[in-house]
Amino acid sequence: MIVSVSSFDIPSPLPPRKIPALQPEEFPNSPLPNQTTVPTPPLPTTTASPVVKKNVLKNYWPIGAIVVVLLLIFVVVSKFLLPNLKSPTASTITLNYWGLWEDSNIIDGLISQYESQNPGIKINYIKNSKTDYRTRLAGRLNNAGSTSQDVPDIFRIHATWLPMMKSYMAPVPTTVANDIKMDSDFFDVYKTDLKENGNYWAIPLMYDGLALFYNKSILDSAGISPPKTWWGLRDSAKKLTVKDASGKINIAGVAMGVTDNVDHWSDIVGTMLKQNGVDLFKGDDANKQKLQDVLTFYTLFRTSDQVWDETLPNSTLDFANGKLAYYFGPSWRIFDIDQINPNLSYGVAPLPQLPTLSGVDPALIESGQAQGNLTNINWATYWAEGVSNKSKYQKEAWKFLTFLASSDGLQKFYQSASQVRSFGELYPRKSMAASLSSNPKLKTFLDGAGTASSWYLSSRTFDSGVNDDMIGYFADAINGIVQKNDQPGDVMTPLMNGINQTIAKYHLTH
Repeated sequence: MIVSVSSFDIPSPLPPRKIPALQPEEFPNSPLPNQTTVPTPPLPTTTASPVVKKNVLKNYWPIGAIVVVLLLIFVVVSKFLLPNLKSPTASTITLNYWGLWEDSNIIDGLISQYESQNPGIKINYIKNSKTDYRTRLAGRLNNAGSTSQDVPDIFRIHATWLPMMKSYMAPVPTTVANDIKMDSDFFDVYKTDLKENGNYWAIPLMYDGLALFYNKSILDSAGISPPKTWWGLRDSAKKLTVKDASGKINIAGVAMGVTDNVDHWSDIVGTMLKQNGVDLFKGDDANKQKLQDVLTFYTLFRTSDQVWDETLPNSTLDFANGKLAYYFGPSWRIFDIDQINPNLSYGVAPLPQLPTLSGVDPALIESGQAQGNLTNINWATYWAEGVSNKSKYQKEAWKFLTFLASSDGLQKFYQSASQVRSFGELYPRKSMAASLSSNPKLKTFLDGAGTASSWYLSSRTFDSGVNDDMIGYFADAINGIVQKNDQPGDVMTPLMNGINQTIAKYHLTH
């Protein structure tokens, strides 16, 4: 059953002020009273002397002086007074704002409020299609010197796009970063992703990451709790997988091990790389071995454990239909799951971690019999707003983003989105995270935000760039192991070559 949610009405902006038309002055135009005309006796006919000519010129000089004064008045009025009497719409600044995911009816209320508080500023919000968005955006920004109204002043990018987009972007002014407390109140992942050489390059209005979704009914029937470690996940998934007599999977343990029908598989692999301490900017043997270990472990869920395979439906759909015990996804997948199956009983748990102490049995950690330290590394994937470095109105653009990124602006943005769906974009501010703690599903994502990091394996950015290129090389490696029965060591050379080519192509540094 799909629940339809109607949109709500957003107050429209106040009408523009009307400037009263200037009224011309009225001058009396009545005739003079009748007067008796007295004829003037004729002057004697004589030759005009130089003295008479001088007297005639002397009589006309006041007229010349009046003309000069009138000209001066005209210049002063036209230069200083007339511009101030023009209609205010003639000097209105329009900021073109390219959004991506939010419909205009969600942000229109905030825009109306801002425009009413800032006369002379108009925000033209445009929701874009995700198809070829990054390349279209780059193309428009490359032509930003034109007079086209389609060139954005403000635009949304994925955090991982900064290497591809920075040449089009203006750095966030230090005063703006300080005013909104980016260093102190925003999650630390933004410092790593959006700050280079002391400057932020975009302002995030949201946060999202990866978490472990679990089917409560399936786990409860088996008396199993969500796992704390990856080994615990593997053991649990094997126990929860149900197959028919022919070996076909009816209930899958976890959607992992392959690429084609596992949504967000690249985020899962990226999480494992981070937790295992892999530095892909270093090609030494130690990092190569850690990378190979991650590929080996990920593919075991298909090659050895067989808790998932290529014949199953898409992982999001399979989980929503109650046929999958564990599923990895970002917070926005809650909307998809709830729409497909509003009656599904499920929870959201923190990501599995790795033990940091050698020699500790993960099974004892899962049961609580051993106190083993675990990594605390989570995965972030989110979007942020940038400003074109060719915009004529950068000051006004940053002022508007300051308004949106304020605590009040973020709260109203969230409330507006919550009118048309179950929740808005997760707050990027530490100080606001607790306000969403009453929702246990959202709390899980925000609890992990403080220790989250990202890399160029972010799924569904549709960038035709750094993420898609990097994901392609990892997909080839995983598919080689699963479909061609290649050994993990056999896929390492082409994978490392692809990683290095992508790093060089996009000038990646972190």
